[in-house]
Amino acid sequence: MPRPSKIEVSAINLRIPADKPRNYSDLIMRIFKRRVAVKVYGNSFVAITQFQPESGLGVLSKYSEIDIDGDWFDVVDFGPADPEKIGEVSIPETLRPNLSAFYFELDEESHVLSFESYSESKSLSARSVERYFKEALSDAAIVEEFGSVEADVVKSYGEVERIINLPNLKELRIVIRRPNPDDVSGDLAAIIEERLREQNGEEYEEVTRSKDDDGLKPNERTKKLAIVGAENGEVSGKSIVNGVQVPHTTEEKPEKVVDTYNKEEVDTRTMFRQLADRMIASIKQRRATI
Repeated sequence: MPRPSKIEVSAINLRIPADKPRNYSDLIMRIFKRRVAVKVYGNSFVAITQFQPESGLGVLSKYSEIDIDGDWFDVVDFGPADPEKIGEVSIPETLRPNLSAFYFELDEESHVLSFESYSESKSLSARSVERYFKEALSDAAIVEEFGSVEADVVKSYGEVERIINLPNLKELRIVIRRPNPDDVSGDLAAIIEERLREQNGEEYEEVTRSKDDDGLKPNERTKKLAIVGAENGEVSGKSIVNGVQVPHTTEEKPEKVVDTYNKEEVDTRTMFRQLADRMIASIKQRRATI
């Protein structure tokens, strides 16, 4: 029996400004047609290489840029390669090595893009995808058409709950980059929007500290605000553990849906779409509690 294949799905929350048409399929198609490629880490680049607006399904490709003219290593001689051997190397200028392809799916209603962060024994970190979108969305042509679009990895709701329920919590910091008001209950949306508008701001931050021995006891409003921060920014805190102040953050904790499957029974794309549906359902369920 073949070994089960593992697949992992994370998500990006996209927010087009209220004064622009909120058509997320058009936004992704525009990025795709612009052929925007972004350096995300080391010599690794990411780009959208396929997108079908009807289904919302697309492909993120990761590849490497290498210095063809640089020094080469000969694994047989175990040293610098002979110039004559290097002269035999012929790689077309349009080709790039180490291609990995990852499915993504856009849910227009929730403006969330789910993507494979691990599949076929290859990985694409949530941080890399976030970096790709932040850079791609800063393209002048994109900004002119859609305004300043926000893109944030959806952070782990479980990690948010863990932080706000920490014993001896001394500080809680919630950062929210401009949310889509449709995702936030009326009172919270009003507060965030008003403060950002008054100060011509793009980011809202709320910090609560305690000097009490028992630490902070976040109320319901703060808990709801933390859930908003999970999708639109980040949540961090500081607690006392054995007399030492310990930091906690959602920065490297993306929300994930993970499963295994038998490739002889179901193909990767079908399995991905099932997990993407689970991701969207989980996000919508969380939003309903805010």
